Amino acid sequence: MAWYDNPTVAAILGALAGSIVTASVSVFIWQKTNKIRRVDCIVNDASSLLSFADTIRNDLEVTYAGERANSVFLFNLEVFNSGTQAIGNQPVRIRLDKGAKIVGYTLKTQPEVGFGEIIEAKRENSVLDLNIELLNPGDRVYIELISVNNASDMIDVYMKNANVTCRLYTRRAAENAILGVLNQKIDPTLISLALISSIPLLGGFAQPLMAVILADRFQRGLRQKN
Repeated sequence: MAWYDNPTVAAILGALAGSIVTASVSVFIWQKTNKIRRVDCIVNDASSLLSFADTIRNDLEVTYAGERANSVFLFNLEVFNSGTQAIGNQPVRIRLDKGAKIVGYTLKTQPEVGFGEIIEAKRENSVLDLNIELLNPGDRVYIELISVNNASDMIDVYMKNANVTCRLYTRRAAENAILGVLNQKIDPTLISLALISSIPLLGGFAQPLMAVILADRFQRGLRQKN
């Protein structure tokens, strides 16, 4: 009898092949879900605080520090650690259009207690530079700033940090990306993984793999909508 016709050998080889596949999937999931260093920034739509009817706009005068302000804008941003690793010394560089002047800002953190220090590195006219000492996974910083004399609602945010993936997008882009994922046709791969996840011993790697696939689709949706 040839060795490959031996049922015992076939069983051993089958078990070995199954172990290799399981190990490969486990390594893939581990690489995708473990030690993720990522920070996201969501920029909400800017609000003009001088939205008045044309009939009274010419008669309305707003001053700041003794000077007339031709516009007042409110900006809201949300910076958060969307990864699995703590991030230290995370910069947040905010830039408005050149004619604008940032007159004030407020910070709120989640959690409120035990949060790392947030340092103002620079504040000058249309420039605000902050440095977040520590962002643990899930930590969030809400930034609200008011500016005057903006020619537009333009805002740029820079967060480049060593070995950290930084993503910037508007809330509208995030909502569209989520809707895009939900509106896609049902993927046979996800259906198969959903069925496998209900099987004892196999669900342990099926569920994380589903999360990886959905996260990848969300990321691609952001790139398309942003």
